[in-house]
Amino acid sequence: MKGKTRKSLLLALITNSVVSAHANESPRESVDDAIPVQDCVMQPSEIVDVGSAIPGVVEAIHVYRSDRVKKGTVIVELESSVERASLELARIRAGMDTAIELRQEGARFGSLTQKRKQELLRKSAISQHDVDQSETEARIAELQVRHEQDKKAISELEYHRAQMILGQRSIRSPVSGVIMERFKSVGEFVENDPLVRVAQLDPLHVEVIVPVDYWGRILPGMQAEVTTGLGVAGEYRATVERVDRVADAASGTYGVRLSLPNPDYAIPAGLRCQLSFLPQSLHEPAQIVDATEPTLPVEVTNEYPTEVCYSVGPVKDESTAQVLAERLEQTTEKLRLRSASNNVIAGYRVLALEQPNSQGTKRLLSLLDKAGINDRFVLAQGENKGRLALGYFRTRAFADQRQEGLALKGFETEILPHTKDVDQYWLDVALTGEPDLFDQLESITASLVSPAAFKPMACYPELANR
Repeated sequence: MKGKTRKSLLLALITNSVVSAHANESPRESVDDAIPVQDCVMQPSEIVDVGSAIPGVVEAIHVYRSDRVKKGTVIVELESSVERASLELARIRAGMDTAIELRQEGARFGSLTQKRKQELLRKSAISQHDVDQSETEARIAELQVRHEQDKKAISELEYHRAQMILGQRSIRSPVSGVIMERFKSVGEFVENDPLVRVAQLDPLHVEVIVPVDYWGRILPGMQAEVTTGLGVAGEYRATVERVDRVADAASGTYGVRLSLPNPDYAIPAGLRCQLSFLPQSLHEPAQIVDATEPTLPVEVTNEYPTEVCYSVGPVKDESTAQVLAERLEQTTEKLRLRSASNNVIAGYRVLALEQPNSQGTKRLLSLLDKAGINDRFVLAQGENKGRLALGYFRTRAFADQRQEGLALKGFETEILPHTKDVDQYWLDVALTGEPDLFDQLESITASLVSPAAFKPMACYPELANR
């Protein structure tokens, strides 16, 4: 009996030790498989050395180091007195209608002469030759009218060209960001040299070098926790944007780029940081197993993402979205078309300052007539009803040029965006982590919409469970 008891105790001890070993094995493997914390660097998403399309002398620089600028803001102006004079000359030529009116009067008189000679021919008072001559002269007069109309159309194009040439003398920021450095001063000649360096800080790019041991574990769309050491507010969430497909053989590493939103510029660029990738699924907590119960095989799940989701859009019309959906169905069956009505900017109105009464409006119209500004109209509806509009433009740059030209003539104006509701469409797709599928999706998207419309997104149940 004692021997059997000892055997039972020994068997229980062995069983407990095996269970304990299995219980301790899972956390250790999880720790070993996790990607360790990596060192990283925060950099501007764009650094642009802004130059000039044409040579010239710097007349004014409107920014200094650390100034914030918006995309399209005039930051440098070149000397442009000759271009302004050419623009004024082209404007006057484009507005001249005297030659057309003169030719129209000649054509009208030729038509009357032709009709009178037709009457005289029926009475046999003149010869057929005289009638043919009058018809030819009338036809020539009509062609002269068309010739003058063509010349006016060319003058209008030359006026538009003069506006573009003058616009080149105003250097605008290509991105929204912060001025890093000024390379030129007022009075210096510019040809091929940069004028200003601008850094785009929203979003920031987080660059990290990862050992090739973790190749295939980091995919676009994954998220990571970024720590900067800036105190309590020094922890941020970034999203994987690009993963290098070529590794460095010498160091055994490859690069990963993450995108970190920074709308209020609270995070400075150029900081060193630490980054830890976040798994998209977590292990369930281990349960205590009774030593007397038989052990069951444990199902091991991969804590790294096997499926990544992307958003394609916005697509302007539903027909293009349907064609894109049909092509994407060849790559994945998990896709969802969604739409939304967004209020977008359709153009920009240049409005004269609001007048206190109708007498003020008449006085302003009289001044515009004296200045030769005929391109204007009174708004008949909307919140700006009754105000005088001096132009409507598709882009803000053209509206700014119009405003600057009016300011030179002494007229103060303001630019107001004109918005309208537009239906836009998005396609959300879910892919496995295979790089080939990612390339196919990117290629199909670029063939129909802008490549910038292809962005990673968080997977949601309606898409993942399709």
